[in-house]
Amino acid sequence: MVRRNLVVAAMLSATLMATIDASIVNVALPTLARDLDASASDTVWVTTAFLLAAACCIPATAALGDRVGRRRLFLVGLPVFAVASIACAAAPTLGLLVAARVVQGIGSSLILAVPIPTYRHVFPPERLGSALGLNAMTVALGTSAGPTLGGLLLSVAPWPWLFLVNVPIAAVSFVLGLRHLPRVPARPGRFDASGSVLIAAAISCFLLGIRGVGATSTLPLSVALLVLTVVLIGFFVRHEARSANPVIPLGLFTRPFSLAVLTAACSFFGQGTAFVALPFLFQESFGDSALRSALLFTPWPLVIVVVAPLSGRAADRVSPRLLALIGLVVLAGGLLSLALLPDGASTVDILVRTGVCGLGFAVFQSPNNRDMMAAAPLRLAGSAAGVLNLNRTVSQSTGSGAVGVLFVIAGVATGSAAAHTHAVSLVLTVGAVVTAVGAVLAAVRLRGV
Repeated sequence: MVRRNLVVAAMLSATLMATIDASIVNVALPTLARDLDASASDTVWVTTAFLLAAACCIPATAALGDRVGRRRLFLVGLPVFAVASIACAAAPTLGLLVAARVVQGIGSSLILAVPIPTYRHVFPPERLGSALGLNAMTVALGTSAGPTLGGLLLSVAPWPWLFLVNVPIAAVSFVLGLRHLPRVPARPGRFDASGSVLIAAAISCFLLGIRGVGATSTLPLSVALLVLTVVLIGFFVRHEARSANPVIPLGLFTRPFSLAVLTAACSFFGQGTAFVALPFLFQESFGDSALRSALLFTPWPLVIVVVAPLSGRAADRVSPRLLALIGLVVLAGGLLSLALLPDGASTVDILVRTGVCGLGFAVFQSPNNRDMMAAAPLRLAGSAAGVLNLNRTVSQSTGSGAVGVLFVIAGVATGSAAAHTHAVSLVLTVGAVVTAVGAVLAAVRLRGV
């Protein structure tokens, strides 16, 4: 029991660290734009680069864990993440910061490939659901608590500490993993390097193509990248169908599993747009400090901490698909309410609206993850976990990339507060619409149509 708890401590602390870093820097984007003499749309790359690198590597790391062992993957990923964090803190230019964030994203993908398959080896079947629920809550908290923690750190320290804080956490997780992580034998078979390269290329082409759609100068290249994405996915599917050890087994994508993946993608897209865009609204339009901006985010993760465990337990008694539908409807409504935030809105008004978003996300996430994993065969649990992580990262990357596009469309380059307000409203409206599409898919899944 003690060893199991220490394994869980190592997994959860590393998971929380890796997921928080996807958004902890968002609240500092206006500060980075000033300190590094960069435009608002360019600083979005600090977020996008991390998510892009993680997304490209997740399929490969999930498959690689089966071939070399999850323990080894974990003990390599943590040092990579820690060293990259130090490089981020020391970066003197935006270009070097973005490069370090790419390496950090790779480290994140190595770390996140480990927890869910590891839980299957340290928990008995009757307690596996609780472990997966705890992991889902940690991921949800990590992806939503970043802006709050980032603002709190910025209120007492300069922005490099947003990255340096990772080093002691990574060190503790490494020691715990080194001493207590089980040595599970690797599965025989060759690593599918060709499939890993194809899916990584497809993901990168898609996300880079999406980011450049909004600018006339980059539109032809973006269209070419999106067309290339379709071609690469075609090659990837054909390759995987023939592979003895596929990176992503195509047999995973039954109708229930696919619908769960799509609804989750919509929720993470909506959250991703909000977490990148709202700091610009709070700091550039409302003139708030980084600390107050962070406090305005607080209800989102706070509600998740309280509600997500309750939602996970409720999914054992009530249809998880019904809970997922309710959560998405609430999340879409919360995002729309933020898009319609009036000028001079009170602090209480903003806190209520962000709290509604957190409530919707918390009600949705744990039941949907439970339903997704239940739809996957036991032998493909590791691959299903990889798809879950990939889906989250790609969706967040798409959301953050969409922010840059919409900022250009809305004319943020003018630098006026009115332009920032209009741009953020547009971004949040798009996020609400995409989340509402997810609610429609959840309704289809609930009806079994």
